[in-house]
Amino acid sequence: MKKRMINQNRKETFLADYYSAQIINVFRKSFRFISSPSFLLNKGWIFISDKSGNVLAFEKVGAPEFEIKPFYPIQEMDEHSQNDMTSKVMYLPILGDTWFPGFIGMVLPLSVDEKQVSAFLQGFVNVFCLMQEQSIAKEIAYCIRAVNQDLHLDSVMQTIVHRITLNLTLSDCIAVVFDEEQSVMLPRWSSSEQKLLQWQTKILNNPKKIYENIVARFSAKRRVLHNDNANLEELLGSENTFSERWLIAPFRYNGKIIGFLLLMRDTEHPFTTQEQKFVCRFTKDLSLAVHNSTVYMRTQRDEQKQAMLFEITKKFHSSINVDNVLQAVIENTRKLYPDMSVDLWLSHDSFSTTLPVKQFSYSIDGNSVSAQAFMEARTVIIPSDGERSLTLAAPLRGKQGVYGVLELYSDKPISLPSREVEYITMLADTAGNAFENAQLYEQSNRLIKELLLIDEMTRQLNKNIKLHDLLEFIMRKLTESFRTEHCCIFSWSDEKNAFMMRASTQKEIKEFALPVPTAGKLYDLFVRKESILLADGADAEIGVPSFSYKSLMAVPLLEKEEVNGAIMLLDSKPHRYTFDDFKRLEMLARHVKVAVTNASLHAEVERMVVTDNLTGLYNRKYLYDSIRQSQKRDVCGSLILIDVDHFKNVNDTYGHHIGDEILVQVANELTVSIRTSDIAARWGGEEMAVYLPKVQSDIAQQVAERLRLNVMRKTYPTVTISSGIATWTKEDGILSVEQLFQRADEALYQAKRAGRNQVRMAEFA
Repeated sequence: MKKRMINQNRKETFLADYYSAQIINVFRKSFRFISSPSFLLNKGWIFISDKSGNVLAFEKVGAPEFEIKPFYPIQEMDEHSQNDMTSKVMYLPILGDTWFPGFIGMVLPLSVDEKQVSAFLQGFVNVFCLMQEQSIAKEIAYCIRAVNQDLHLDSVMQTIVHRITLNLTLSDCIAVVFDEEQSVMLPRWSSSEQKLLQWQTKILNNPKKIYENIVARFSAKRRVLHNDNANLEELLGSENTFSERWLIAPFRYNGKIIGFLLLMRDTEHPFTTQEQKFVCRFTKDLSLAVHNSTVYMRTQRDEQKQAMLFEITKKFHSSINVDNVLQAVIENTRKLYPDMSVDLWLSHDSFSTTLPVKQFSYSIDGNSVSAQAFMEARTVIIPSDGERSLTLAAPLRGKQGVYGVLELYSDKPISLPSREVEYITMLADTAGNAFENAQLYEQSNRLIKELLLIDEMTRQLNKNIKLHDLLEFIMRKLTESFRTEHCCIFSWSDEKNAFMMRASTQKEIKEFALPVPTAGKLYDLFVRKESILLADGADAEIGVPSFSYKSLMAVPLLEKEEVNGAIMLLDSKPHRYTFDDFKRLEMLARHVKVAVTNASLHAEVERMVVTDNLTGLYNRKYLYDSIRQSQKRDVCGSLILIDVDHFKNVNDTYGHHIGDEILVQVANELTVSIRTSDIAARWGGEEMAVYLPKVQSDIAQQVAERLRLNVMRKTYPTVTISSGIATWTKEDGILSVEQLFQRADEALYQAKRAGRNQVRMAEFA
């Protein structure tokens, strides 16, 4: 038997038509069960036609003397025959609940017994019906076997889309699954990226509403939706719908619609009844696989949640660090809920992280949900809040209080089932406990640092540290301890009648005086003895030069219940300091005051040991020691020995009181006329000395002359001085201190012998 098709010019049309293609395929497969001896004749034709009588496929038996026609005017009856001059045609309808109804017929010689032909046709029709069911079942079974090899939802749905479009030619398909756990539709799978994009951008503006519309339109009798029984614009709630013919068939599990297939085709090829029937059977048999894949997806999501909790817990146990804990919470929450925005709000007292989190403020619009969650210490959900379609706020709760809020929100329609809310709440609680423990750990570290700072200040005092160095040390330690940008220390000056800035992180500020304030924050600090804490202040509130700040802490330094100074910490970021920081600075200020007072007393005692009580100049021992140190490190130096001329006459004329005043005036002129590195000392009686390190004879002579002129011009009663200069250099050999003084004294004697009120250089030996 040789197979061939008639109507070859319509071959592509037949193959493109689901009904024609399938009926031809089943007709050919049915012949596998018919052997040659079973045929009733050795010449004739066997064919299959559609319901209209168009012959779709045929088989030639032997060598018939007549041709088969492309069309037979078939009548609607169980059995029928037609005769012409050379042959007869007999056919039977394919009855019952068949996939592809039509007629099976035979073209035979006129001599063939019709009863035998009828029996043969009845048997062949039964075989054909069985092959139809087998063909459909085989195709669906193939798809079920393919999807069961991989439970991942993406793989399952893409396989379904691929198989349905192979069977329904000229069709595009979009597969949609409804994730009941998160109340969202997942339209991610399609045979056409263009159609999928159109669905996602123009149509799917309210997924939950579309899902509800589709579910509501299905019933026990209505198993598919298409152009003739539903309005697509009303169904999708959008005017941006598809212009093609469309068909929607649902996936059902336990009576619930869990997803659907949307098929589209151009208007010239509407979906036939057989295609609708096939799609229904296809979605029905694959619904279990789709359900299993969604369950597997949820299981994966649960595993992912557990992994996230483990990750957060691991970070907590591996590193007691606030930033690490909060970073894990933010990243994993955004990963699990990619369609939602995630914000982390921290209260002012908890704001010690460097992450880009938000500062809690009850005045911020749109933060009412988080404020409620923070105040009530419970998770709050608001389905609609302004431009947001949903907002969830879960408090970061610890054993000692609430430290902030984890906020999730979306401007697109979305809902969160109770399981998701419970998980987010658990996630926030884990973060709250971790955050609390991390803060307690950091507080312990800060306390240890404070104790170490106090101990180090004590040890520095035992080293006879100078006041300036002590202030620099305290300022540096405070900056490190509070992680602040700026620090400055003020102390009262009787001479300036103001609070002077003694130490500052701004090195360019040499000297800054704050007069006693009459109002404002500084009045509270320096007069009312009140500490200051500004969370978000303006620069103009406290006039501190070269500082641009938003946060400020200031604590007064008290001595005998009076303000003797103050410590200020400043930072350009708002809400930089917590209340704990504030109390900690107040506690440290007491220790700083004790350290500064002791250093000041130590400096005063040291000054009294090395200075002359009357003139305030250094004494002879200090001068000797300084010269010896200079000779060890410098290459040269000069000594000026000074004597007040006729000082006995001053005492006799004006009295010893005026004589002492003259000595003080001369000492002051010496002090203001030399460098800070130079040393002015009282040698004894009316004799004084000035040592100039790193200065040779020519410069020393100029300095001595300037001193002589200044004393003569500025003392009252007017007195004059005589000076002798001696110089040493390493090049000429270092003189001993005694030799240096001896030479200067000889030069002074020469000046006095020459008439006084003049300068003389010592002669070289």
